Amino acid sequence: MKRFKNILFVLGNRTDETSPSLMRAIALAKTNQADLTLLYVLPKLSLTSYSKKMGISSQQLKEKVQEHEEARLHQLFSSLEPDLGIRTELKVGKRYLESIRAVQSESFDLVIKEADAIDWFSRFLGSDDMHLLRKCPCPVWLMKKDEKADYRNIMAAVDFDTGKDKPSSDALNQTILDLACSLSLSELAAVHAVNVYDVPESGFISLWVENADKVEQELAEDERRHRQYRMDALLDELKGRMGEETYHYLSLRTHVVPGIPGRDLPKMVETIKADLVVMGTVARTGVAGVIIGNTAEAVLSQLNCSVLAIKPKGFESPIF
Repeated sequence: MKRFKNILFVLGNRTDETSPSLMRAIALAKTNQADLTLLYVLPKLSLTSYSKKMGISSQQLKEKVQEHEEARLHQLFSSLEPDLGIRTELKVGKRYLESIRAVQSESFDLVIKEADAIDWFSRFLGSDDMHLLRKCPCPVWLMKKDEKADYRNIMAAVDFDTGKDKPSSDALNQTILDLACSLSLSELAAVHAVNVYDVPESGFISLWVENADKVEQELAEDERRHRQYRMDALLDELKGRMGEETYHYLSLRTHVVPGIPGRDLPKMVETIKADLVVMGTVARTGVAGVIIGNTAEAVLSQLNCSVLAIKPKGFESPIF
């Protein structure tokens, strides 16, 4: 993954110990010769009652708490390889807000964070993770607590939009596939390009034509051929960017699957035993405050693996 040069790793509540996700972030930074910053966000504390009992002002107590957390952060920093050039930052506020503001002010091109939820995404609506997925302007890599040292299968979930957003969709698909393949090469993992599509018109055929079953089959086959054509074109473009020799070194498989994306994409994740899903998250571009797409949200809520979420070009974060 050569494109990331300035990586932000958002620490959880434990700043005095390393984690598999931190080790992966460090390895990625070394591979890319990228800058790596560790960010710890201390929540705003109301310490008035405690300060009175201790006989000091609430401001003095806040300073002591901050000094304690800075010492823990320094302890973590000291345990890492000294020649990596890692920076540390401590901020006070909401974790997702301070993370996004750091991206905006310091031009980070990737945010890595261990997911909060013990059972992964099943209850993360409203969490820091969901806020980052919705609002962070750069890619967000959310890793499981038990993140694997090596990936075996990586899914690139692509969406072939046929409407006015097709150019944006095509560009996003290229980015998704580029990142998945780049990581596949460094991990020696298989990459699976997956498109799950629905044919909603087929359910209404019987309302206006005779021999509806035959027409539905023809419609389904036309849609399958169209999707396969789009997938083949996407891979041809990938080969042109990578070069034929590198392309053929990939362990690349394609899956064009009829179904309901919000339901059947997670099933494909289980089928191919994906360790990481690379996918787009935003439904529209160029609108400040746009929320995550309904299909993406439905997929994310069912996953039990790590996710690298990509925004389309032109995305505007609502955070200032």
